[in-house]
Amino acid sequence: MAIETQLDWNHLKAGRAAALRPSPFADLRPMMAADDLIFFGGGTPPPERVPVERLRHAAMDVWEDAREIFAYAEVDGYMPLRELISERMAARGVDAPADRIMITNGSQQGIDLVARALFDPGDRVIVEGPTYFGALQAFDPFEVEYLVAPVDEHGLIPEPLEDLLVTHERVKAIYTVSIYQNPTGATIAENRRREIIDIARAAGVAIIEDDPYGELTFEDEPPKPLAADDPNVIYLGTFSKTIMPALRIGWTVYPSALADVLIDAKEAVDIQSDRFVQRMIVGAASDGWLDQHIAESRKLYGAKAAVMTAALEREMPAGVRWRDPAGGFFLWLSLPNDLPSRALLPHAVAERVGFLPGYFFYPDRRESTAVRLGFTTLPDERIETGIGRLAEAIRRASKQS
Repeated sequence: MAIETQLDWNHLKAGRAAALRPSPFADLRPMMAADDLIFFGGGTPPPERVPVERLRHAAMDVWEDAREIFAYAEVDGYMPLRELISERMAARGVDAPADRIMITNGSQQGIDLVARALFDPGDRVIVEGPTYFGALQAFDPFEVEYLVAPVDEHGLIPEPLEDLLVTHERVKAIYTVSIYQNPTGATIAENRRREIIDIARAAGVAIIEDDPYGELTFEDEPPKPLAADDPNVIYLGTFSKTIMPALRIGWTVYPSALADVLIDAKEAVDIQSDRFVQRMIVGAASDGWLDQHIAESRKLYGAKAAVMTAALEREMPAGVRWRDPAGGFFLWLSLPNDLPSRALLPHAVAERVGFLPGYFFYPDRRESTAVRLGFTTLPDERIETGIGRLAEAIRRASKQS
């Protein structure tokens, strides 16, 4: 006989569950339901940049000797993959021995594992304003408090950062997307890098550097990460942006003092990252293929960014401002006349165009007069049509503000 009494799940939920941040995409449901929507909210490579055949052949090669990887093993990752990453990090000026690299399920898991290792309830984390909202989702379960340090066109600003550290206790870490930042596209300027590191060291706090976009420069050479200047920086990388998001393979470069706690946390969470996929990446990346693939992606994404900025020049009303991207996936569009990004949403729905509003990217979801536009995912003609629609939505919203 079936039991009819229902458990009181609200009573059983952990108290910290209330701190879990809901997906901001819930606010976009009316927008996502629009017919013929052109959505600039994507942050992934376009389908034509996914190397299907290369990955397929590499996967077939792994299956030839697959019996050896059927069991649990390699908590910190497949050594040849870690050695490959070490070599690639060295090319960017970072001393990252393979024994200080842990393979993770995307850099998102790296954020979670670092939080497990560092944060107690009530600790404070300094995040950029604006910042990557996925990091906030990862930090929230650990019941931290957020301090917001402003970002300008040259990245994180040292003076307000130092003020926050001087005036607040229990700050454990600074989290930064240091190169081609999500969402603004800004990169920490070279003359600020050493100052930010020195400020963090003087205060005794960790720097967590999230660098998904650094290799995807439109310039001659990618900027160096902060980790190139300080081995104490915890560095997070990923193949999601350079190869394919669904691979879910990233890595963490960590100081030796954190090895045991991070590896133990990794084993507790999922035992290991996918042994098959790790080997597939090593096979696919061989013979210089990955460097060539990234070079082709840089060229394509730079061209797509140019399509978007040219359309913005043609279509946007007076008062709209932006910076031409130098790399990465995103452009940060400032709206005219202090128009709130929330106020633009219903007009965007009417015009069948989508974006991520600026308030998504603050821990307190404060109002923002900017929106994030992604330029990598859509075909050129959709970018041009979508910018025209967005310009009309801004005009309509401005008339009613």
